[in-house]
Amino acid sequence: MFVPGVTFTTRQPHAAALGTRADVAMFVGCVGRRAAPLPAPVRETLIAGGWSPNGLFATPEARLDSLLGVPVPVTSWSAFDALYAWDERPAAAGSAERLPTALGLAVKSFFEEGGAKAYVVRTGDPLALVGATAAAAAAASRALLSWPAAAPPEDGPRVPILPGFQGRGDAADPGDPATWTGAAAVYAVDDAAMLLLPDLPDIAAGAPRPAPPLEEPPGPPEDFLPCARPVPPPEPEPRPARPDYLAPRLDADGYALWGAALRHALDLLGRPKGPAHRRDVMLVSALPLPLDDGGFTAAEENWPLAILARPGLGGPKTPLLGDAAIGSARLQLAYPWVETAASAILPEGLQSPEGMLAGLIASRALADGAFRSAAGQPLRSARRIQPDLAESDIARGFAPYADWLGERLCLIATRRGRIGLVSDATMAEERKWRAGGVSRLMDTVLRAARQLGDELVFEPSGPLLWARVRAAMEGFLARLAARGALDVSAAGPGYSVRCDETVMTQADIDNGRVICRVEFTAAYPIEHVEVSLLLLEPAGGAAVREAA
Repeated sequence: MFVPGVTFTTRQPHAAALGTRADVAMFVGCVGRRAAPLPAPVRETLIAGGWSPNGLFATPEARLDSLLGVPVPVTSWSAFDALYAWDERPAAAGSAERLPTALGLAVKSFFEEGGAKAYVVRTGDPLALVGATAAAAAAASRALLSWPAAAPPEDGPRVPILPGFQGRGDAADPGDPATWTGAAAVYAVDDAAMLLLPDLPDIAAGAPRPAPPLEEPPGPPEDFLPCARPVPPPEPEPRPARPDYLAPRLDADGYALWGAALRHALDLLGRPKGPAHRRDVMLVSALPLPLDDGGFTAAEENWPLAILARPGLGGPKTPLLGDAAIGSARLQLAYPWVETAASAILPEGLQSPEGMLAGLIASRALADGAFRSAAGQPLRSARRIQPDLAESDIARGFAPYADWLGERLCLIATRRGRIGLVSDATMAEERKWRAGGVSRLMDTVLRAARQLGDELVFEPSGPLLWARVRAAMEGFLARLAARGALDVSAAGPGYSVRCDETVMTQADIDNGRVICRVEFTAAYPIEHVEVSLLLLEPAGGAAVREAA
């Protein structure tokens, strides 16, 4: 029996475990700023991160107050709504009508589908949906991506979404924090695991196209009835008024611009210069809808592999699916588009689905691990999808690019009366990297290695440090294996780690470079189960169904 009282014992502190969080998304794009003053906790967080006039990023006070170009952490939809005027995009220049922004809808969907934390980088106010002329609206829209240093935009303070895109302006340099604007702010946010650019379809589409007039339904047949006491007509069902325009739809030139922007973002994340690259971040986007009179057909809208495989959209004679375009294991595309309660007043009532996809990935990562497939989860906020893909279109492949539509796209479809995610795929050319969970597992390992390097960067290089690195990585991989992320067999643990003279040259050792070689086998998810049913009819009567 213990003596009453409190006993103090000395214990060695546990070594900090390497982080595996893969649910944090960064949204970059156009959204307004609420007129309310900047809350003190938000200001303090930004200043602590170096976003101040005297900080690492030398952010002017005006940009800090307007949250222009700075990554602001938000952990709930209400926190985002308090800071950003996401629902105040002008319907037309000088119009009092307001619409929700693409970035605002993406963030809203992210939190509704289970996301827990996001960063928002505001690049400026949104443009009006309808400009003065179609040509001027298209030019102003595409200028949001980047612009020459000598010709900054005239419609208010802005930072480029993709600095240096197509040679316009200064490109982002991983070694120069002064260039980390727009999407390049991801270099400054260590825990970001996903990058989203919700404005890309709008920008690539240019000026919206007028929607065709709706056909009037035929009236009731004429029928003579005895005179009766008149009754008031029924009140029409209240429905939100939508602009008489199509949702962002792309022609061939629009797809080429959209693909080039995604390729630029992938290159920005994968810059090989120094340790500041962000190859541990997934680019999450959405495949835009095609324009019927822009060289595409309704059949291609229902089977978009034909669009992605069309030569010339990803470059001269190159399809978008190619490795030189957007055929990357670090890119996930959601399709088709969706209608939600918040998007009901937009053209066609549709919004881009990448925010939903990021929310589902974040939810699954928090619950089961980033390496788990996000497929099979229902979409809580989706009311309708456009187009509603048929089973025959989903199952149809396009040799040699894919065996079925969901092998390259993150498909949203209706199953058993519910709208949900039916595939979790990347755009990788190599089949082994097409499972979204496999790519996210690699990203998790890269983030853990980055964190370990940050902790040990000033330690003296030598066998003691090498042993610490090896032990930390082996412990991290062992935890992944225990959770089912690695393919563990009787022959071994499913991974190996080396950090010694066998992987480092004498020049590496002399210059203080520590190289750790990690090999592992990912547990590939089961994508398809086939059940064969055999009908047997016994002598007594009714058929008996057996499964083989």
